[in-house]
Amino acid sequence: MKQSGFEFKLRKNTRPVVVEFWAPWCGPCKMMAPYLKKAEEEFAGRVDLWRINADEEPDLVRAMGVRGIPTMIGYYQGEVISRKTGAMTAENVLGFFGAVEEKKPFSRSLSWVERLMRIIPALVILILGWTNGPNYWLMVVGGVILFTAFYDRCPIYKVVSAQLRDMVKKKPA
Repeated sequence: MKQSGFEFKLRKNTRPVVVEFWAPWCGPCKMMAPYLKKAEEEFAGRVDLWRINADEEPDLVRAMGVRGIPTMIGYYQGEVISRKTGAMTAENVLGFFGAVEEKKPFSRSLSWVERLMRIIPALVILILGWTNGPNYWLMVVGGVILFTAFYDRCPIYKVVSAQLRDMVKKKPA
């Protein structure tokens, strides 16, 4: 499929569309397949799912700026609403579909394992910073790492990051 045909089909579609770029050899793509099927069933008639095999459509992959798979791009009337690269949990896939349906950018939430993998090293670094001096640089690094475990729940971060995204979009070329 050529880019022009793809874009025409997107603009012609009356519902929001989630496009997944995948490949049969991709482990994370295989892992996400049942999540996508569930989301497709749950959002039937409201959001369409188009699965594009990256191996069969390399020109389209390049034209869409896809650098890794799986990549999901949400569209409404030909405009990109949201884009995520990499494997997602079932909860995040459903959240992505919901965001596309509402025509909003998607914000991925962290799983408890991802949070724990950030909290533990952050606490170790904070404790090392406190017991060695105190070493303020280590404590700042530990605080930043700790923040990455909870940033998705921070309302201030959400407002500031949304404003920064809007500023970047409006930036003249």
